[in-house]
Amino acid sequence: MVRPNKITMNKTTIISNISTNHLEALRNLFTPDTIRIVIVSPFLASQIKSLLSEFKYSDITQIDLITTCKPNDPEQLTKPNILKETCDFFQQNYPKINLKIHLNNKLHGKLYFAIRPENKAMILSSANFTRNGLINNHEWGVETYDKDIIDDTLDEIFNTIEKAELTYNQIVKACSFVDQYNRMNPEWQKKPNIICDIMETIYSDENIKNPNPQYFLKPIGHKDSPIKISDKRDFSALHQNLHFSKKKPKGVRKGDILITTAIGAGSLLSYFTVIGGLECVSEDEKKEDTWKERWPYFMEGRNQSVAFGEKWWKYNLRRQDLVEEFTELYPNVPVTSAGGYTLNTINRGADKVRITKEFAEFLIDKINSQ
Repeated sequence: MVRPNKITMNKTTIISNISTNHLEALRNLFTPDTIRIVIVSPFLASQIKSLLSEFKYSDITQIDLITTCKPNDPEQLTKPNILKETCDFFQQNYPKINLKIHLNNKLHGKLYFAIRPENKAMILSSANFTRNGLINNHEWGVETYDKDIIDDTLDEIFNTIEKAELTYNQIVKACSFVDQYNRMNPEWQKKPNIICDIMETIYSDENIKNPNPQYFLKPIGHKDSPIKISDKRDFSALHQNLHFSKKKPKGVRKGDILITTAIGAGSLLSYFTVIGGLECVSEDEKKEDTWKERWPYFMEGRNQSVAFGEKWWKYNLRRQDLVEEFTELYPNVPVTSAGGYTLNTINRGADKVRITKEFAEFLIDKINSQ
């Protein structure tokens, strides 16, 4: 199939695996000027690295993959490893591409998008992102360049996502669950009744063992690499690793709330729910990013104020000003859980300070009101 040029950009084209195939159509869809790809497919190739190698990714900066991992379904034990292989493929070959993996367990449609500076293209098809789907099966699809249709379809797709932006750590944990399940249930393939929901377990930010979350103020950055207002750094990522110093942190648990503040600017950056346990970076990671030698421990957090984190510098909610405002409003309520009325411990280099629920809710209200 010949890729539509500017003259035929509004033409609708039928794609099939009879006269040509979807794999060739996708190669033509992902043109050199494409900067973002969106792949929507319930099924993914079991040999995913081989299929991904069929495409060129020259100017692509972001790839969104939307798929399923249905609870109590055999794909609970197959999909996590496919997702990990996908992450590994891009990390090893195209580390600058921002790969985002999302789940929608009601997904049945198969769609492929190419987003470019000047236009967008979409293939709506019956073909899954597998070799059989893209080449061998009798599949048909429609390719369109209608911007309004494409924008409306993208909005609908992203509004129906159940679990957004799975992290690599979450996927690795899911693979560990798979290994454990396989060891405990070696005959499952003969009796494919899967009683588990791995992805819900590793994605959930709730913890029944922590019904009363603690609140912490967590500095980000350090004196040798301060975060400045003028840098306008983006802290809007849905999931972020929150790092701690060499001294193994104690007391922070899944379900706790961490409010982040910039070392340098002194401003609030965002607030997070802790969604994972304490982990430590590898020796290879320390060599690659030397700052991790000083901040080797981390816990995953889910950003509860994404929009604020993107423009925190615009609002510039300085923590010291907020302390003064809070103590003026509530002179008898301490700021820290230890009973203090200042945040001097952060100024002395602490990697976190536990704060009172009252002060935490005051800070969160300030963030949410922007």
